[in-house]
Amino acid sequence: MDFELFLESNLSCKSLAEVIQKKINDALNEKISVHYDEEEIVIGTEYFSLAFEIEDISGIDFVRNHYNLYVNVCIRVQLYGNTFYQGLEYLFKIMGKIMKGCCGNLLFLENGSDQLLRKENGQLIVSNDLDQYQIKYFTADRLSLLDHPYIEEKLPN
Repeated sequence: MDFELFLESNLSCKSLAEVIQKKINDALNEKISVHYDEEEIVIGTEYFSLAFEIEDISGIDFVRNHYNLYVNVCIRVQLYGNTFYQGLEYLFKIMGKIMKGCCGNLLFLENGSDQLLRKENGQLIVSNDLDQYQIKYFTADRLSLLDHPYIEEKLPN
């Protein structure tokens, strides 16, 4: 399943990828792969991959305009079907660590438009307008893995 994680960060893409790679290493304590090229940096695990966009970052302008949220980093997230739920749990733990280390904005989208999480001005908002599939995996137990206080409200798409 595909998601996008947008962040506001004062780190370069490469530096941010290195920080997140360390957080993944600490959380999973398993083999991870890292691939660098001119267009993206990809961190892969057996549960998910994170692709940090370096060149084609047109999605950032869209998010800034459509969601009225300042971000400057786009990370494409792919969770693998056979380890989806475990991958989502690890991803939420890592996102929680990112939020603790980064005080900027955050937006977590599914399928390029469904706002699931939004952090703005220090406040994390979790969408309470979920479809029948999102309800199954966006549970209170999984959200607790973010280790971050939040409010629930309808987030426009």
